Amino acid sequence: MSAISGVSAALKGAMCGALEVTPVPIGYAISTGFVMPDGDLLSFYLIDNEDGTFSLEDDGMTLPTAIASGLDLKSPVREGLLRGMLTDEGVRYDDDLTIRSEPVLESEIGAAALHFISALIRTRDLTLLSRENVAATFADDVRRELSTKLPPGLTISDDGKPTDSSGPDIVIRQAQTGITVARVFAAGGDLRLMDALVDYQAMGDGDSPIIAVVDRRKGRVTDRRLNTATNRGLPMAVLDGASDEWAGRVLGLIGKSDTAITARAH
Repeated sequence: MSAISGVSAALKGAMCGALEVTPVPIGYAISTGFVMPDGDLLSFYLIDNEDGTFSLEDDGMTLPTAIASGLDLKSPVREGLLRGMLTDEGVRYDDDLTIRSEPVLESEIGAAALHFISALIRTRDLTLLSRENVAATFADDVRRELSTKLPPGLTISDDGKPTDSSGPDIVIRQAQTGITVARVFAAGGDLRLMDALVDYQAMGDGDSPIIAVVDRRKGRVTDRRLNTATNRGLPMAVLDGASDEWAGRVLGLIGKSDTAITARAH
């Protein structure tokens, strides 16, 4: 029993030690030990309804952030999945995109809070899945568009994306020699843009050039990351809806590269 008590104490300490409850004008701000993808702790509010009941709310940014990351609530499937998931936890989202619980009594706050935390974590997971799907779809779109624009003598490698998930999405080679003339990153978000920048900064003499195709639609790549990549010299083509322009930019960068003809296979 002493061992079980020790385990219990350790678990309670880990799960509850980081919990902070701070009075605010609308009730209480609650911070947990769960870390969200942006590095912030999962937090929410306990609202005093002044009628003997309480409600739980997020800060109003969970869904707007999710939408900016690729969660399409205009899709009946995605929207229905989200609503069903939240309903499972006794939670809903309103027209202002705030996630809220139903009113509960003081004695029910603990259980309601666990369900609310679960709802926010599940929403995060749905967002991450949507982000991965958006990134994969963007890479496919870039590959398809470039394949129709390549001049004779160049081809997109059939190797596909390497096992290293941080590597390029598309490899362009000389058709006759197989020499790599460009490695293209489909930067559908900040992470892929930073992957491209890391590879670019690690380039050695004779390496094939790195080019990032940056998706600027719906704020998928932030100004901060774009500025970082620009200031560090990363060759980029920006997609904002005019496909011919960005594809032409990629081909222009390949043509201007000193290593376009002499690059070794990479």
